[in-house]
Amino acid sequence: MKGILISGALSAFLSIFSTPFLIRFIAKRGYGQFIRDDGPTTHHIKHGTPTMGGIVFIISSIISYLISHILTGIAISVSAILILGLVLALGIVGLVDDWLKVSNQRSLGLNAKQKLASQVLAAGTFAIVGIHFKD
Repeated sequence: MKGILISGALSAFLSIFSTPFLIRFIAKRGYGQFIRDDGPTTHHIKHGTPTMGGIVFIISSIISYLISHILTGIAISVSAILILGLVLALGIVGLVDDWLKVSNQRSLGLNAKQKLASQVLAAGTFAIVGIHFKD
């Protein structure tokens, strides 16, 4: 229980304080949202909004989890590694989607079928691995 509290608090702390730095970094390089001209005019104010913010949450969660286990001396379980791996894999799908939007300078990244197929592949892979490596 102590490890969960340490991990959650540290993750929240890291996320809150590192997000502004990531936003400045991403905005400085011009990695922002592209808004289609055929959409509602109210969406045009979103143009340039930094994207790829999930990086902060994923990295801070993984770092916090590992630090909490170092501080408490509790061994890291196979189940936890699988969950962290799944979170990282799904985060990579989101990163690829956002990167395609930014690099192609349009509001479309992965289409729905590509995104869903990638998510199912990630989840299926970790389900199969999880069946073979039980705690």
